[in-house]
Amino acid sequence: MIPCEKTLYSYFEEYAAERGGNLFISDEHKSYTVAQAFHTSRCLAKQMQDGGIEKGVFVAVKAERTVESILIFYALQFIGGVAVMYGPHEEMKEDIQISGSSLSVCGKETELGFSGTDGSGIILADDAKATGTVIFTSGSTGGRKAVKLSQYNFINNSLDTESIGGYRPDDVNILIVPIFHVFGLALIMTAVVTKHSIFVPERMDTEYILDCMEKYKVTRLNGVPGMYLSLAEKVGQRKLNLRCGLIGGGPCTKEQFLRIEKKLGITLIPVYGMSECIGISCGSYTDDRNDRCDSVGRIYSMNTVKIAEDGEVLVKSPAASKGYIDGETTDADGWLHTGDLGYLDEKEFLHITGRKKDIIIRNGNNLSAAEIERKILSIPQVKDVCVVGIPDEAQGEVPCAMIVSETEADLSAVLSKIELPARVIYSKAIPLTSSCKPDKQTVKKMF
Repeated sequence: MIPCEKTLYSYFEEYAAERGGNLFISDEHKSYTVAQAFHTSRCLAKQMQDGGIEKGVFVAVKAERTVESILIFYALQFIGGVAVMYGPHEEMKEDIQISGSSLSVCGKETELGFSGTDGSGIILADDAKATGTVIFTSGSTGGRKAVKLSQYNFINNSLDTESIGGYRPDDVNILIVPIFHVFGLALIMTAVVTKHSIFVPERMDTEYILDCMEKYKVTRLNGVPGMYLSLAEKVGQRKLNLRCGLIGGGPCTKEQFLRIEKKLGITLIPVYGMSECIGISCGSYTDDRNDRCDSVGRIYSMNTVKIAEDGEVLVKSPAASKGYIDGETTDADGWLHTGDLGYLDEKEFLHITGRKKDIIIRNGNNLSAAEIERKILSIPQVKDVCVVGIPDEAQGEVPCAMIVSETEADLSAVLSKIELPARVIYSKAIPLTSSCKPDKQTVKKMF
């Protein structure tokens, strides 16, 4: 597949022309058809442009998981503003705000009634490769970095996913991942490119999400393993309409994968990507279940991947970042070093075995924190686990484990002597980053 250089505006305009009357985005209280969402985003873009937002201008956005935040994001992409996506609980001074019927652009208040403007006269972005978004890495294993992404990155990732993601025109994708991280932004961009609708729930507790899935006939979602496991545990007798779901962002055992599919009646599609490269590999909804539950899929058609001598996954991709705010993301030859260790099997499915930073050197032996986690998760009563390396005067470094389990687990049944954690903490939950990944920095501090 050849990368595409069309802009998001072009895709949205095409969608509105083809199926303008279809529902596009909604929450519990309001809804927009495709045509209405396109028109509203155009009007917002015009008001922003009149307020001084031009191509290349960095705009701080408090990226709450709301319909309004999504329309603001689309509008900024239309005019080439750079949306700097902050989490809703981060301290910041946002440049764009919607409050009731008012729009504030860099402190200038305007009425949000769209009287007097039809969105015409806006100067559209014409370079899909220009920086359009800045997101911050989760910082689960190190410091946060500001990553620059473009419409070109997101759109080509969506196109690469389209044929294997099982998308249908009548799909309703529920947004339960944050839009200030790459998984959520990929969802709202893919909805325009592959032409399906989005439902945005106002709350995130599991029972409420399940009620919304049933009531609004949700057919698909993007989520991390912990989120899927929580939904599977509490689904009860609800009659869901789920067909496909993208799962990524952390390890998931074969047993957990199969349990989720059975409980939710869903086909899980494993994906692998990161802030610096939106999509590296992806499963297909047509893949055999044994391949889907035991890999992160095949390499996207537009990507090139190689495994370095030390096992690190390296990638070149149209979905790869334009760089960090303060530096490059790739080496001199254009390869992005993911920091993940992995291998390709005989069928070209990619398997991730751990993080380079998560290698624990104990008495000169290299131990994989991810592998120890996988083995501990195979114990039936264990619901979650986080393994970290802690400095040790005698052994250099030792593994320590935080475990979520109702009863104490016999770790010696699944781990070799050298893999056994030096210390174990039993907890009700693993601390998470804002992107719902295990917060290993916090866990290390606890040990």
